[in-house]
Formats: sequence, structure tokens, C-alpha cells
Amino acid sequence: MDLTLSRYHQARLDLVSGIKALVGYQISPKVRARYEKWAADNAVPEAKLRDRAFLGGQVGRDPLYQASRGLQRITQEMMWREVAAALEAQRRELESDLDRVVSGNGSLTLDPSLKLPAYFTETEFHLQPGGLWRDPLTGPIYEIGVQHFNLHRFGKSGAEMGLALLQAVAGRPVTRFLELGCGPGYKMYPVLDAYPQAEANGIDLSAALLKYAHRRALDHGKTVHYRQMNAEALDLPANRFDLVYNMILLHEVPVAATRRILREALRVLEPGGLYADLDLPAYRDLDPFTAFMMDWDTDNNGEPFWRGYHELDMKQEMIDAGFTDVRFVQVTSDALKNQGNYQGKWSYRVVLGTKPRAAS
Repeated sequence: MDLTLSRYHQARLDLVSGIKALVGYQISPKVRARYEKWAADNAVPEAKLRDRAFLGGQVGRDPLYQASRGLQRITQEMMWREVAAALEAQRRELESDLDRVVSGNGSLTLDPSLKLPAYFTETEFHLQPGGLWRDPLTGPIYEIGVQHFNLHRFGKSGAEMGLALLQAVAGRPVTRFLELGCGPGYKMYPVLDAYPQAEANGIDLSAALLKYAHRRALDHGKTVHYRQMNAEALDLPANRFDLVYNMILLHEVPVAATRRILREALRVLEPGGLYADLDLPAYRDLDPFTAFMMDWDTDNNGEPFWRGYHELDMKQEMIDAGFTDVRFVQVTSDALKNQGNYQGKWSYRVVLGTKPRAAS
């Protein structure tokens, strides 16, 4: 599937990326420096700095902060608008391509009767118009948009998160694995490459994303079995997988849904199997300014469940769900070494838990 953009549309998107880079690499570090000077000059205790309302009343008055947040919001909306416009001329061809039956390995099973949860249908995640399911071109729009959203830090292949996940599960034998919330599928490719003999499975709520993931996998010679289902109620047998994982999924769902997902992950794991949740670190593990800047997304970037997840005690949640040997691993992929944004070095937290061997 050819997603090459015209020079005109690529130039417009590059402008958006340039403004995002200006915010991330030049303006935001200056906002941080002004915050740090204010906090030091006034000897503000950390407890006060972790009070969102208090810190917002201080940092929020800084014109440079206001400019950075205004530009961040505007460029996010511009980004999606420009990507959609760039693909519109190819819409008929791309939709036909996604619907065309292509021979190859793997499979795609959609469920038109699946009831999508309201939190999914009513949220335009990351401000993507129509959310992650309405537009048949959701997959291509998402892939191109995310490259610009993250300023190409994930590399052209988008493999950065998968590489990070592998650091946490390295050396573990895997014969059958499941990715929850697989989206367009490309984050799975490093796992596929690391375990070429394993049976690969991915599930997602979005039929549009799954159709794109399946076609993309075929184009890249990957064998994956994709199914449309809700991770809160998996239509899969118990004790089936030796690895179940998700990447940046749980901050997109309410806390109650997270708890159901954890229980389902435990159920479909075989005894002794491993579950891994990769996401950004919890607020309490970040300095107050980084946590404050990250939290902005909750109310301003189509991330209504972001705060709930990042304030959750995931270790206790996993213990309550029935996992044992619960532990945290901090990872950073090779793709991001010596790079940074206003948060400094970009790293991920992976929460690992094992299904007890005595469980059924």
C-alpha cells in the first residue's frame, strides 16, 4: 500500500513538524528553566510542586508556557487535518486496497456485531477526528500522523516501542503471544522478528485499524492473526498464551476497564506465562514539572484517561488481579539514545507479572 504524499502535502506536514519541534526542543526547555529558577528562588517544597492546582497557578501564568501549550494544541489539530487532506485524493484507491482480498499468511477476523464501549466511540484520541474507528482510512491517517506527532523519534518503521518491550522480556522463550490493542500493527514487528517461530496474535476494537494492520503485515511479509474483540472480554480460551502484552493501551481506557483487561490477560495466559504493560512512567516517578507537563494531555489532547492511569498503583492492581512476581523495568530503546524532548531522555516503564502455575 503506497502512502507516499505529494510534495505539496509533505511540505505542509513538515511545517507542522517544524513548529512541534520548536515547541519541544526550544520553547519547552526554556519554560522548564524558568520553572526551576522560580522553584529554587522560592524554596518551594516538592509536595507543593506536586499540587496540580498550585503549580498551574504559577506556571500557567508564564506567557512562554501559554504559547507552548497553545502551539501544541494548534499543531496537533493541524497535523490531523493535513494528513487527512493529503490522503483524500487517494481515498477511493486506498479504501479499495484495504477491502481487496490478498493471499498470504496470517488472518483477519472482524466482528460486525461487537458492541464498542462508549469510552472508545465517544473519544477522539489524540484529537484524531472520528476517533480510531469511524474513518475507513483511520489506519493510514494514524500511522502518518503519529510519525509527525512524535517528530519521527520512532523511526520510519515505528518499531521503537517494540524494541523497548523486548528489553524487558529478553531471553524468554515464546511460542504463542497476544498483543492487546494492537492498532495498526507495526509496533509488533520487533517481537515478530525476535520470535519468528511463535504464533503471533493481535486484537483491537477498531475494524478500520485491523484491516490496515492485516494489509500492512502482508505487505511486509509478516504472519499475524488479527481479530476484532474487546480486551475486557476476550473471546479466547484460557491458558493459551505464554506472553500477553500491550503498549500504550491502558492509558486509553478508564481504570475500571484496566482492571477487567488485567483479569482477562491473566485468564488467557498459560500458568507461568508473562504479562507486560509498556507505557510512560507514573507521575510519582517523574519530577513535578515533567508530571505537570504530561498531565496537560488529559484535558487538552484527547487523553481523558491519561491521568487515571498515570496515578494508578499498577503494582497493586496487578497483584489484585492475581499476578505474582510483579515488577517494574525501565527501558529505553536504541532508537532514542542521545535524543530527548522537554522530558529529557524518553524512557518507558514496563510492568511485568506472572500467572501463578497453580492457577487454572
